[in-house]
Amino acid sequence: MDSINRDSPIPVYYQIQQDLLNRISRGEWKLGDLMPSESKLIAEYDVSRVTLRQALAELEKDGIIKRYRGKGAYIKGISPKPYVHELKYKLVSQDQTLGENSGDLMTADVLAVELIPDAYPDVREKLQLPDEKPEAIYLKRLFKLNGKPIAIGKSWLPSYLLPGFRDRSMVNNSLTQTLKAHYGLVPEMINDYIEVVRCTASEAKLLSSTADTPLLVVKGISLLKNGTPIEYSSTSWLGDCVRFNINLKFSELG
Repeated sequence: MDSINRDSPIPVYYQIQQDLLNRISRGEWKLGDLMPSESKLIAEYDVSRVTLRQALAELEKDGIIKRYRGKGAYIKGISPKPYVHELKYKLVSQDQTLGENSGDLMTADVLAVELIPDAYPDVREKLQLPDEKPEAIYLKRLFKLNGKPIAIGKSWLPSYLLPGFRDRSMVNNSLTQTLKAHYGLVPEMINDYIEVVRCTASEAKLLSSTADTPLLVVKGISLLKNGTPIEYSSTSWLGDCVRFNINLKFSELG
């Protein structure tokens, strides 16, 4: 498939997920339709069954398809389900120090910084990219606690707001510090949601973990004071190594 760039830092399963979503949105398959078999899609995209199933699992998680054993996958939606439960929380590991022990140190290794000339539709939507400026910056980092891998962070940033980002050195490998130091931009609001998934083979390798380890995935959008999105992110934390501090007022519990 021309839509799959195997040299891209974007995981192949994610590219397939986005391509299938685009095909569904264009009406190639309608609500209630049976999608092509796994074997046909594997041949079409020239990928392994594991990779394809990961892409399908993402679509099913978003409510786009429903898979039935022995029957295949049926189209159940045209766009991902919105996240409806409001959750206000504070991440224990929000700065370079982490956890209840102030001696714990959080560091980040930058794995990739790439310019995506034509960002995927969902990235464009999340970042509210103008049609004439569809470029996005893709940033991938490996977070470590006291030298031990603990999370994989992926961020998409609006290129038009960050000229020369790839050519600048990141401040302490921190996106927040880099945005403030180089561009005078400070995110003031974050809309996040949390879900639990299992490690992929590549994630397990990076995190020195096993494929059956649960991950706490925090996805969200960071906004500037004027409401402009500055980051769309997905951070996968080792579920047995991190916890979240949830703060809710009684009035918010309903």
